[in-house]
Amino acid sequence: MGSCSASQNRLTPWTVWGIATLYFFYDYMQQVAPGAMVTELASHFNAGTASIGLISSVYFYSYAVMQIPIGMMADRFGPHRPLALAAILSCSAGALFTFTATPAEAVGVRIVLGAATGFSFVSCLKLVDNWFPPQKFATMVGLTNIIGMSGAVMGEAPLTESVNRFGWENTLLSIAAFGAIITLLIILLIKDQPENGQQHKISPDKTPTLPILIQILKTPSAWFNAVYAATINMVYTGFGALWGTVFISKLYNISTTEASFMVSMLFIGAIPGSFFFGWFSDRIGKRGIPMIMASAGGLICMAAVVYVPQVPYEFMFVLMLLLGFCCAGNVVAYAFGNDISPKGADGISLGFVNTFLIGGSALAQPIIGWLLQLHSQGTAGMGLMEFRLSLSVLVLAKALALSSALIIHKLKPNE
Repeated sequence: MGSCSASQNRLTPWTVWGIATLYFFYDYMQQVAPGAMVTELASHFNAGTASIGLISSVYFYSYAVMQIPIGMMADRFGPHRPLALAAILSCSAGALFTFTATPAEAVGVRIVLGAATGFSFVSCLKLVDNWFPPQKFATMVGLTNIIGMSGAVMGEAPLTESVNRFGWENTLLSIAAFGAIITLLIILLIKDQPENGQQHKISPDKTPTLPILIQILKTPSAWFNAVYAATINMVYTGFGALWGTVFISKLYNISTTEASFMVSMLFIGAIPGSFFFGWFSDRIGKRGIPMIMASAGGLICMAAVVYVPQVPYEFMFVLMLLLGFCCAGNVVAYAFGNDISPKGADGISLGFVNTFLIGGSALAQPIIGWLLQLHSQGTAGMGLMEFRLSLSVLVLAKALALSSALIIHKLKPNE
């Protein structure tokens, strides 16, 4: 009997983490879904590339704006109740999007959807902090990111094929139904902390949040970390979640389904990359070195994708895998943010990092869309030259990520 209880206690943290990461998986599917239906949405809303970029990107803006408040709520009330309420709102908004008729309506629903799914990652990491020992934190961030990237993979070729077969409305309704199942699991099975109250890192109930936030805002290393997080992640939001499929389709003159399969290699590469950079960072006990490795590799790969002419079709698959692997170094930003968080304020610190990783990186979507619209007439008029110019935004982002990583490596965490 005692052995059964001990086994159950060992499994409980993994059960809690598993359900929370399922919601993160669903979050990533919602993030990248517009990339699988760019042409269909443009036709439905009679909208140009800039409008489609806005409809897709507002998800990330509301997601980002909510991150620090979410961190405060997780520190003050625990992650379970806010996560459950957010999940209910998210799957409802996901279904409602299929009934929108104008770009303005679509933007409004995507704002709500982004705010609600914004609870996914920080709440999950707060649960990790409560249920797992601190020396496993970066590794668990990597494992969590693997689940998210698996959702992104599902959001590429499989969703594109689903859109072609069943239409974009039915595809989005199916995602919402999947979200409803996860919501039930969150409500019924997730707990804030072990029943004996022995958290690995206890957050006081009445910590004054504003002074802690000000303390974080006054820390230069927190800002360099935020810049690193935003710029290294831009490849997933700007290329993987929206514009990559159209670019690859034109580059090789292939269907969007085939192109989306190639782009999904970006997220498949991120799966081993997330584990490697999390594990490596914990193993060496340093954050700057893996950050430099990730951003330097990402810069080389992104420049090759954008600028090298006539990349062999098969080799582009390899480039996508390597690019995704390198940019998964974004997980180290969370570990570094957790390292420098004031006592009892890990939720706020993680929310601060995620604000920039999601919100900052989402700027790539409308900027690329705007640059494309400057030089072309709609999606049909976009040529490779226009794409190479517009996607230069992502190459510059990788250079900025590398610069930030080099500075972080030289700074002490409290500087």
